Parts: sequence; C-alpha cells; structure tokens
Amino acid sequence: MTGFVDRQRAAQLMQRAGIEALVLCAPEAFHYATGASLGPAGLFRRAGAGFAVIPARADLPIGVIVADFNAAQVRIAAPETIVREHPIWIETVPVDPVAHGLPPAERIELGLASLGRAAGFSRPATFDLAGSLGQLTAMLADFGLERATLGVDLDFVPAADFAAIQALLPDCPMVDGSPVLDRLRAIKSPGEIDLLQQGILLSEAGLERLQVDAMAGMRQADLIALYRQGVATAAAGLSHPVATAEYVTLGARAKGADARAVAGDPLKCDMVCTVGGYASDMSRNFAFGPPSADQAELHAIAERAFEDGLAELVPGSTLADVHRAAAESLARQGLRSYRRGHFGHSVGQSVFSEQWPFVAADSDVLVEAGMVLAFEIPLYIDGLASFNLEDQFLITPDGPKPMNRLPRRLEMIG
Repeated sequence: MTGFVDRQRAAQLMQRAGIEALVLCAPEAFHYATGASLGPAGLFRRAGAGFAVIPARADLPIGVIVADFNAAQVRIAAPETIVREHPIWIETVPVDPVAHGLPPAERIELGLASLGRAAGFSRPATFDLAGSLGQLTAMLADFGLERATLGVDLDFVPAADFAAIQALLPDCPMVDGSPVLDRLRAIKSPGEIDLLQQGILLSEAGLERLQVDAMAGMRQADLIALYRQGVATAAAGLSHPVATAEYVTLGARAKGADARAVAGDPLKCDMVCTVGGYASDMSRNFAFGPPSADQAELHAIAERAFEDGLAELVPGSTLADVHRAAAESLARQGLRSYRRGHFGHSVGQSVFSEQWPFVAADSDVLVEAGMVLAFEIPLYIDGLASFNLEDQFLITPDGPKPMNRLPRRLEMIG
C-alpha cells in the first residue's frame, strides 16, 4: 500500500464511476495517495503544485508529479511510486565533495553545472502550471492513459486552473473525481486509524489537565493554554507533528475572550487534535462548581439522545437512520422543534476536522466497518449553556468501538 490508498477498493470505485485514473491536486489528497508532503508549493493551494495519479489498473504504480525541491523526500517516503519533477521558485544546489578546497562560489557553480539544465533555464516566481502539466502528460503516456477518462478532485481545483488543465490535456475527458475520493477515504486504513486514535488520546490528556488545573478567575485563553500543555506533555517524543484547534464556549451566554470564569459558568470544550495531518474531534462539557438544575437537565437530554443515536450507528444502518434516532430522542424529551443539520461526520485529513460523510437527515450512506466517525449531540442554548457531547468511533463489523475513554457526564471544575 502506497500512502493510505487501498488500491483494490480504489479500482472498484473508479470502475463504477467510469474513471480510468484519479488525478489528485489537493495537498491533503496528495498526502493520502503517497504518504508524503506536497511541499511548499502546496501552500498556494492551486492546481499544478503537484499531482498524484492513481490508475484504476492495479498493475500500474501510483504516479507523482512533484516540485524538484522535495522530489527526493517523496522518493524516500513513497519508493513504489513513479516520480516526475517540475521546477519551483526555490533554488537548491548539490555540491560535489571532490571539489572541496575550491572557493565556495566555484563549488556552487560546479554543482549547478552538474544539473545539466538547458541553456536559458530560469525558475518561475512560484510554480508553472503548464510545466507541471507537461510532466503529467508524459506520465499518462507512459502509463498508456493518454486518452483516459480522468477523475479530478474538482472540489479543490480553482475554475481558472481547471480550464487550463482541460486546454493542456485535450485528449483526456475529465469528470469530478471528488465523490470517488470521498468514498475511498471514508474507509480508513490501519495507519489512519492509529493516527486518529493518537489524536483522541492526546486530546483527552489535554482535557484532563484542564479539568484538574482550571479554576474560577481564569480567562478562555488560560483554559485553552492548560489543554495545550496537557497535549504537549502527552505528545513528548511522538514522531508525528501535532497541532490543536479549540472551540471553547464559556458562560451561559458566550463571554468575550478577556472575561473570566465565575462559579456557575458552564464550559464547552470542543477540541480538535491533529496528528500527522489527521484531525481527531471530540467534545466534553464542564461547570465551574455545581451546575444549575437546568444545566444538569440539559446535559442529561444530550446524554440520552447520544445513547439513542449511538444504538443506530451500526453496519447496515444509514447515516440518516442515526440522525433520525437522535432527533426523535430529542423530540421525545420535549425538544420537538429542535433542528440540527448533522449529528456528526467523518474525520481524517482535510482543511477542517469535519469531512464527508455526515450524519444528516438526507444521507443514504451506509455505516460500514472501517469508518471512523465523530458522533455528536450539540445543544447551544443562549442564556443557559452551550453543550456538545461528542465521541469518535471506529466502526467494526460488531458495531461502534469508542476511541474515547473519558466519561460523557457533565464534569465539575473546582
């Protein structure tokens, strides 16, 4: 397996869609296909920084078009891929150790000469889409796909770039490959599951630190700092990069960032912890001191709806079944007019922690083994509390396996 791609499943999905190869442009899709970073060119978030080509034919390797600056790293991270390079703005120079003793400028010039670049070579200001597409065209020809129907991740590609791609690849019909990519990524590989599990463990370590050390008088920034300290301590020695995003609501009515916690304040901690590019999502709720009776009842409503929805989160159910179970539970408990667009979502590598498929009323997506879903019951009631109860689950053939270990009850601080 190159990157995180299940080639057999990819081939099946492409065959159903009438696609002969996926051509992926988004930095996150590139990493998914190769396990490697697209590099600094990907920071512009434009098509052409690089491409990952996943042929439907299993006998063909995954192909990669990548900036010359980080082509060597890609070859190391994904040795089974075929790599073609295109120049970007960054100049890097190999220096021959044999030239040791020469002045630095002479050694640099010798290194540049060793690259064998054509006369008049120059680098683009950022990167050149036409040059990148030239390498893609050559790779498709090498693969016998010069007239293939290509599935492109059009949910990423800017309209202007897509027009240029079509013009420079006139013999390849192009369709939207995003739905195929979405369905492919919905079932996680063991490596992805491991990263998502690590994210939950780190996030819970951060929440435990917050609960132990938080106290009245702290600002939101102080509370978030405690969470981050807990994550950082737990992540010490981890080889993957770790990042967090915190969606915290303090007070019965959301307080400003400089306002301080006082006795009776509810606290919602919806936390995202990203490990190796994979974002895990969970939420827990607290109160500074004993919660009011109304706050306790509100959280109890969320807990009961959570259990009722979770009972439907099993293979063979649709995500609409899960949504309906949660909504009906809320209605039975008196919230007959409450409307929520989704009660959860898939997680993984994306620009946002929420990704397709969603636990939505109109979703006909079947719950399948191998999915990792964040299931949530958010109740944001201005003047009472903002609570969100959210856990992350690995779907197994026997049902949902929780990745979380912290209790779902409303916890007290202080």
